[in-house]
Amino acid sequence: MLCGCAKQAYIAQTLDPNTTLAQAQAKSISSESFKQFAIKNGYPASKLPFATWGLEELTLSALFHHADLNVSKAKLALAEANIATAGLQTGIGINGTLARSNRGNGDISPWSYGLQLDIPIATHHKREIRMEEAQHLAEVARMDLAETAWTLRQRLSVDLINYHDHLQKIQQLQSELALYQQLTALFNKRLALGLASTTELSLYTLQQQKSLAALQLAQAQTEGILRTLATDAGLPWATFKVIPMQAMQIETILARQDHALQAQAASVQTQTLLNRIDLRRGLARYAAAESKIKLEVAKQTPDISLSPGYIFEFGDKIWSLGFASLLNLIQQQPTLIKQAELLRAVEGAQFEALQTSIVGQLSHTLAHYQATKQSLDVAKHALLAQQQQHDQLHKQFNAGLIDRVALTQSQLTLSLGAQQVHAAQVQLLRAQAEVENIMQQPLLNNQATANTAALSAQLPLSNDLYQTDDLNEAHTLPAHE
Repeated sequence: MLCGCAKQAYIAQTLDPNTTLAQAQAKSISSESFKQFAIKNGYPASKLPFATWGLEELTLSALFHHADLNVSKAKLALAEANIATAGLQTGIGINGTLARSNRGNGDISPWSYGLQLDIPIATHHKREIRMEEAQHLAEVARMDLAETAWTLRQRLSVDLINYHDHLQKIQQLQSELALYQQLTALFNKRLALGLASTTELSLYTLQQQKSLAALQLAQAQTEGILRTLATDAGLPWATFKVIPMQAMQIETILARQDHALQAQAASVQTQTLLNRIDLRRGLARYAAAESKIKLEVAKQTPDISLSPGYIFEFGDKIWSLGFASLLNLIQQQPTLIKQAELLRAVEGAQFEALQTSIVGQLSHTLAHYQATKQSLDVAKHALLAQQQQHDQLHKQFNAGLIDRVALTQSQLTLSLGAQQVHAAQVQLLRAQAEVENIMQQPLLNNQATANTAALSAQLPLSNDLYQTDDLNEAHTLPAHE
C-alpha cells in the first residue's frame, strides 16, 4: 500500500498580475538567450544587437517575446502530455480481507485472511489507438502554434507597410505645403500689384491651411503606428523606441517579390495547398476522427479483468482465479460508431470546403495583384508624361516665356502625380502581402524567418525560463509531402 502512494508533493503557483506585468516590461533583445536564439536561426552574430528594425528583426523579436505564442505553446505542451496520459496502462489493484468467527460451526481457526489482485487486460489495442488519437490532436495543437507564429509575422509585415506609407505621406504633405506656401506668397505679391484677385489668394491660402492641418495630424499619428509595431514585436515601448527603423527601398522590394512570384507562378496553387497550415491542421483533425472510429470499433470487444487470490479461511487454505468482463447486452457500440463516422464525415466536408475556399481566395488574390500591378504601370506612365511636360515648362520658364506661378503649379501637379504612384506602389505591396498570407509562405525567404512555426516552438514557455540555455530542443513542422 505504501508503494502505491503518491510521492510528489503539491506545489502552489500563484498568478500575480504585478509580477507578470514586470516580466513583460523587462523583455529585452539584449538578453543572452535572445542573442543565442537569433544566431541559431541564421541571424549574423556580427549584427547583434540590432542596429535597425526590419521585418527579419521584428519577426525574431515577436517569435521570442510575444505573449500569444506562450498560449499556443502551453496548449501544445498539454496536448503532448495527453499522449503520455493516453498511453498509461490501468494499474493493478489489490484487495485484502480480515475476518474473525465465533467458531459456531466448529471452525479450526477463528481467523480468515484474504488477498486478491485485480489485473486489467485491454483488448484490441485500445491503448495504442488512444495514443494515436492523442498524437493527431497534438499535431492539431502544433498547427495552431504555427498559425499563431505566421499571423504575427504577417501582422508585422502589414505594420511595416503602413509605417513606411505613413512616412512617405508626411514627406508628400511637407512638399505640398511648401508649394502652397510659395503660391500663396506669389499671389500676395500679385495682389499687392493688382495683378490677382483675393479669390485666387483665398483659394491657395485655404489649400495651404488644409495641407498644414493634414501634416500636423499625420505627424501626431506617427508614434501610435510605432507603438503598434512594438506591441506586435512583443516588446515594451521603452525598449523598442531606442532602435531606429530601417529605410524601405520600396521599388527594389516590389521588383524582387514580383520576380519571385513570377518564378513560381506555375506551381503557386500546389505550393499553397501543400503549405497552408489550416489544411494541414484539417488533415490532422480528420486523422483524429479516424482514430476515434477505430477506438469505438475496438470497444466492441470488452476489456477483461483477471482476479487471482489466496484465502486462509477459518483453517482452510483456498486459491481462486476470478474473471470479469462487461457484457454488451444493450448494444450501445453501433450507435457510438455511427456517431464517430459522422464526425469523420464532418471533418472531411470541412476540409474539402476549406480547400475549395483557399483555391478561390488564391485566384481572387492573384487577379487583384495583377490589376494592382497594371494600376501602378498606368500611374507611372502618367507621372512620366507629367514630368516631360514639367521639363518643357521649366525650359519655357528659363526662356522667360512663363512666370514662376505657372512653374510652381506644374510642380504641384507633378507632386500629386508622384503621390498617385506611391499610393499604387503601397497597394501593390499590400497585394503581395496578401498573396503571402494566402500561401502562408514568404515570397522572399530568409534563413532566420522562413519557418516561423519551427522557430516559435524552440522558445521557453514563460518569461521565467528566458534565462535558460536549453534552446536546442525544437518541435518542427512535418515535411511538405
